[in-house]
Amino acid sequence: MIAVVKPLAARRLRIAIRVEDAALAAELRQLVLDAGHDVVDEGADIVMQAPAAGFAAAREPDELLTPREVEVLSAIGEGLTNKAIARRLGISLHTVKFHVESLFRKLGARTRTEALAKAAERRVEL
Repeated sequence: MIAVVKPLAARRLRIAIRVEDAALAAELRQLVLDAGHDVVDEGADIVMQAPAAGFAAAREPDELLTPREVEVLSAIGEGLTNKAIARRLGISLHTVKFHVESLFRKLGARTRTEALAKAAERRVEL
């Protein structure tokens, strides 16, 4: 899955899902809606796209953001602490730290602000 992020100005994100598998699209749609965001066709802040060869073929770490990582990135954009993110998502603090570290690695960032900036740079749909 490729996530393309525009600047995170609002708390509610507009997310487009581009996958051929209808069941996967429905599952991703529900995850996005459950996270309090909107699923849109046009004008998306984030585009979630499965590669043509499927998820197993998407090995490039800078190209792959999971739906949960998108949720964590959104919460970071809202200025939430790891502890607040853990409470909001109903996961452990350790799991949040794991997702944040994964985001840093995939985006090539060292700080939360840099991660948001690098995510905002990815405007081109791949």
